[in-house]
Amino acid sequence: MDPQTHAWGTQPEMFGPRHEYRLGIITREVEKLPRGARVLDAAVGLGQLAGRMQQRGYDVIGIDYSLDAALHVKANLGIPVVIGDMTRLPFRTASLDAVTTGETLEHLDDDASAVREIARVLVAGGTCVATVPALQSLWTASDVYYEHRRRYTRAQLSSLFRAASMTIAKAAFWGFPIVLVYDTLVILPMNKRRALRAVQDDAALRSVARAGRSRMLVNAVRAIFSLDRLFSFIPFGPGLLLVARKD
Repeated sequence: MDPQTHAWGTQPEMFGPRHEYRLGIITREVEKLPRGARVLDAAVGLGQLAGRMQQRGYDVIGIDYSLDAALHVKANLGIPVVIGDMTRLPFRTASLDAVTTGETLEHLDDDASAVREIARVLVAGGTCVATVPALQSLWTASDVYYEHRRRYTRAQLSSLFRAASMTIAKAAFWGFPIVLVYDTLVILPMNKRRALRAVQDDAALRSVARAGRSRMLVNAVRAIFSLDRLFSFIPFGPGLLLVARKD
């Protein structure tokens, strides 16, 4: 059987403890913004991050290339979503206070154009909070499954935003060592299996999917992931968090 990539809304990075932990990392940065700030979530996906920001009093709008995403978020959260291209954002210049983009830039052929567009739509002093997979040396079959174009070094990601006239407030690795072990022992074998068969046709994959939606289990594993903060001084990890502000 030929290898397959994921179907929208089913890939494991859209649910489960790893996803919840990463959303927490982004949310902590967003909470430093004044309540009522207008925030674009790009790309909005299933809307978990957008929903969290809305609950905290932010004026949220989403963008995604997927009609499924737009319909899902609008129906379930009531958050407006535009169907569009991140390299040509359909928003006026200097119209947004902040942009969040979680695990999106690595999917784009032209990530530099997307970052320039993010800078364009931000007001002066506006903030972008981004996460991306880190370090090409950590490339695995999961990256192929997710249709990644690249992984980033801290210098590469920072230079993208500096080239768009943005100042780097934070550029930090996250996820070492515990999340990295989880990626290797849990996510990677699951993705290799999913590349060959659909979830509905595989009892083991269905079990993993159910576990990923158990709040008790997700919260317990996410708490274990938080131990990675003890090792945040080490410049290494499977993910990068970047906070940049428009000059």
